[in-house]
Amino acid sequence: MHKSFHDALLNADARLPTGLTSYNHTDCKRRFAVYRNNVVVALIDALASNFVVVQHLVGEVFFRAMAREFASQHPPSTPLMAFYGARFADFIATFPPAATVVYLADMARLEYAIQISRHSADSRPIAPDKLSHLIEDQQALNYTGLKLATAVQVLSSAFPVVSIWHAHQGSAPFDLSQIQLSQPESVMLSRPELNVELHSIDAGAAEFICNLTAAQPLAEAAQTTVPFNPTTVLQLLIQQQAISELRVCPKTASKEHHYENLD
Repeated sequence: MHKSFHDALLNADARLPTGLTSYNHTDCKRRFAVYRNNVVVALIDALASNFVVVQHLVGEVFFRAMAREFASQHPPSTPLMAFYGARFADFIATFPPAATVVYLADMARLEYAIQISRHSADSRPIAPDKLSHLIEDQQALNYTGLKLATAVQVLSSAFPVVSIWHAHQGSAPFDLSQIQLSQPESVMLSRPELNVELHSIDAGAAEFICNLTAAQPLAEAAQTTVPFNPTTVLQLLIQQQAISELRVCPKTASKEHHYENLD
């Protein structure tokens, strides 16, 4: 019963759920169609709320048709609609009608990263003196990493999605001619206060932050494929209250040092 109800709810061509009845013996097919439409519209509205710029880029009519197709294939996995659309970017990347907007999937990835950052749990930033102590101990850099706040998200794109996103935040009409579409961009998202902040960073810095997130020690994390300035990135992380604690990376940790959970 549950499976047939689920399948029929998101597929207009599916048969009515087995055992479906109404209390006053009215037309179950018509009543269920109304209910199905309300559910699908609610899912489309949730996607429109989570992917505002994506909708602006393709227009409301196209977006809602695309979102309807997505919703029929990918129902929510959580009752929290703020997180609905985790697979939307991957869907867009394989959705033929959207192929002409080559940066659309990455824009969806950026907007979903903003949602994740916005609704992440709060974390207490590390005391500055803990970092000073670490930096003074060059040996410790080989086995000590940084635990970043859960609000920190990093995205790298072959397209200028950050510039395009910013262009849609004002009231002025969007002018794509002012942006070089062949320019790749990377961004770090943080939430030091109540609002998510986007910080343009270079590719090496993005790789460094991703390495830190993967629990690599600082010295190893800094060995990126693209040169960057570690001091500048660390200053940004400190300024954004994005470092929550130091942690020892077990594979390289020394028994003589332990910086984990120093806060």
